[in-house]
Amino acid sequence: MIDWNLVARVAGGGFGVAILVLVILLMVVWVVGLVVQKTGSKSKQNTAKG
Repeated sequence: MIDWNLVARVAGGGFGVAILVLVILLMVVWVVGLVVQKTGSKSKQNTAKG
């Protein structure tokens, strides 16, 4: 017999973990993008002054 409560918990847990990992990746990519934009603008300012 299939324990549907267990099936729902496993499926929901897997889905939740997948969403959590995607949110963490989103935050990492967002922070890296901000860092790249900050360093890119600084290097452009330095080359314009030089």
